[in-house]
Amino acid sequence: MLENECTDFELKPSGWDEEARSAALHSFNVLDTPRERDFDDIAKIASHICGSPIAVVNLVDTKRQFFKAEVGLGTRSTPLETAFCRHALLEQDTLVIPDATIDHRLNSNPLVTGEPHIRSYAGALLKTADGQPIGTVCVLDYRVREFSDDQIEMLKFLARQAMTQLELRRTVAAQQKLLLRARAAERHRANFERVVRQASDFIGIADPQGKVLFLNDAARHLVGLQEDEPLPPDVMDYIIEADHQLFKEQVVPAVKSGQSYEQEIRLRHFETGEVVPALYTMFPMRDDEGELIGYGVVTKDLTELKAEDARRDGMMAEAAHRIKNTLSIVQAIVSQSLKRATTLEDAKVVISERVSALAKAQDVLTAGDGVVADIFDVVASALAPHDAGTNRFSVSGPASRLEARQALGLSLALHELATNAAKYGALSADDGKVEVNWTIGGDGAFQIVWTEIGGPHVETPVKTGFGSQLITKMVAPYFAGNAALEYHPDGVRFTLRGTVGMPGV
Repeated sequence: MLENECTDFELKPSGWDEEARSAALHSFNVLDTPRERDFDDIAKIASHICGSPIAVVNLVDTKRQFFKAEVGLGTRSTPLETAFCRHALLEQDTLVIPDATIDHRLNSNPLVTGEPHIRSYAGALLKTADGQPIGTVCVLDYRVREFSDDQIEMLKFLARQAMTQLELRRTVAAQQKLLLRARAAERHRANFERVVRQASDFIGIADPQGKVLFLNDAARHLVGLQEDEPLPPDVMDYIIEADHQLFKEQVVPAVKSGQSYEQEIRLRHFETGEVVPALYTMFPMRDDEGELIGYGVVTKDLTELKAEDARRDGMMAEAAHRIKNTLSIVQAIVSQSLKRATTLEDAKVVISERVSALAKAQDVLTAGDGVVADIFDVVASALAPHDAGTNRFSVSGPASRLEARQALGLSLALHELATNAAKYGALSADDGKVEVNWTIGGDGAFQIVWTEIGGPHVETPVKTGFGSQLITKMVAPYFAGNAALEYHPDGVRFTLRGTVGMPGV
């Protein structure tokens, strides 16, 4: 089956070249594979029909030949130098050699001149659909002999069957590979969808006409849609009417031109009708050919950020407000201390102590994130500048540590209440008093009540100032609760309810 006179194909038939032929062979991924019954049966039938001791389903590569099936050889691969079948590849369909000793192509082959003394050969080509010869179904004998036309036809038939099996084998392998890819893609898609659905940001997809196709769980929650609720179809349905023009004039043209676009947009909440401020990022989605197939949207809820900005702005305004108040408090401290002091030295000591207490209250107000304070310290620091040592304050409640923002908020509220009480309320009267009482439940539920007693008659103001807004609107969010300022005729009453996260000390 192999010849010793050359190591590579030197004869080049017109129908193919060796590189293309080798590529065709390797496309079947059959070289060095285990034996398979379908191919073994073909070799057995060939041996039986032709009455030959050797039969092979042979695949010829560029340097060797591989026997997918064999009868009478006991080996699976041999080098190309002595191959009989290499000569068959140069034929149209079959190669028949009754006596190798007188054939110029094989008479010097060591398999003819020596062991095992091959004398006759008949082979039918294995050819791909486009005519590439990749091997043979062949038989060999140790005696000189002829092969009948029926035997040659049967070899050609078996060669076609072998090619059918190779094609089927390749098709099955390709289908299995596609199936594995499809399963992997489905797993990836399912994992991707799971990640997208569970993402904390608003994620959506719309088609090129603006019809909404998909919203993840966070998106549904953000705009107030239940999990199984049908999606409003139009992108504009999700945007408040006041921002429709902005969206049409800026967002849509940018995305259609192939760009991503980021803009603050106000969304509508379908259940409550509330406006939801959001950072709206929209980008085009294209197929492999670059055609627009839709739009992707990633939107971040800005509600908390906006609220924090408002609180920060309020704090800055309050800081300016406090600077003015601080000067008046210092003036009041000096005035009251001098008024009640018996000597100048006593006044100096009292004034120093009270200004120091005021400074401590300012330290609490400027505490940064991560700092905690005891509620007693917060209350004491806020009230100290107004406490002349005459027991005008009654303070009671359990120990608790407050987060920095809670300590800041409570200190602001108490300071403002004390300042107003000193100017207009109970602390402006000689016999006026203030009770500060708080409670803390096992679940962190918190309530603190400021009650003024013995002050001048109180009337509800026609217009509240900044201080009242500070007390009722800005402090409560730090406790995730609410606050109320009541003007009873016999004294002001302030109640703050919420939660504290760090009970106990």
